Amino acid sequence: MEVAVPLVVGGLAGFSVATACGAEPRVPQVPPAELARQALETVAEKLPRELVENDLLKKIARSWASLAPAHRLGLVIEDASGRLAFLLLSSGVCCILLTMVSLSPLGFALGLVAPIAVGAARDGFESRREQHDAEEAMPEAFTALSMSLASGHSLAQGMRFVGAHAQEPVHTEFLRVAAAIDCGISATDALDDLLVRIDAPGLSLVTLALKVSQRTGAPLADLLSEASSMVGERIELKRRLDVKTSQARMSAHMVAAMPTGMCAVLALLSADFRRGLATPAGAGAVVLGLALNAVALVVIRRIMRVEL
Repeated sequence: MEVAVPLVVGGLAGFSVATACGAEPRVPQVPPAELARQALETVAEKLPRELVENDLLKKIARSWASLAPAHRLGLVIEDASGRLAFLLLSSGVCCILLTMVSLSPLGFALGLVAPIAVGAARDGFESRREQHDAEEAMPEAFTALSMSLASGHSLAQGMRFVGAHAQEPVHTEFLRVAAAIDCGISATDALDDLLVRIDAPGLSLVTLALKVSQRTGAPLADLLSEASSMVGERIELKRRLDVKTSQARMSAHMVAAMPTGMCAVLALLSADFRRGLATPAGAGAVVLGLALNAVALVVIRRIMRVEL
């Protein structure tokens, strides 16, 4: 604040002198949305291909672009380079804002990593939600596949039948397997690719049985029904476990997040805290406290982890 006030006063004084001398303020002719679009295109054109094609950066940039209100600025982001450029520009804007608020290099550092951290957290949340949706859809998918194969359909027809009546992500993935088999890819390779894309309970057993059935012609109706029942019981047990441990998990997350968030806020807003943090004793105390906090969170999560 002691730096911001003189800057504001000096700016107002300069503006007053310029007005008194007859200068007229000029409003830029280019609207802000156009400036933002031009900046986005310029940054996207200069990005190295290695960064644009990095899988991790692609996921983070996609998550941040879907979370940030880019459409309110008139920006239409459709490709990977545009999303990554938007992420980098957002980091730059956050750096400037937090540096102005904190008046310290720490605000610059926090602003630099804030959009990336938020995008990574959202990507992790989306991945867990997709895995949960796949687990929820597997019992119905196995039952439908069993009915289709029992009716005399081929594996490609059965996969297409399941994909046509299932929800995402089973809808897309099963249709991809059917299309791959129709295009001449072996059923074994298509099922292996399905296992790589979807990590769902019981799917590895079913794909193994489908491979054996393709070679030997063995019936799969009983096995698919058993797999559907097994996955359904697993989902029910997981729901009960989540209900029993929900309060403990919430408490663990709150206890772990509060010290970290409080240190970040104080470092951003309090000059006294930053001066104490600059001393070896202060920095060591904060680092030790955050390390113990991280160890406690890991221990609590391992205690609550139950493999089904």
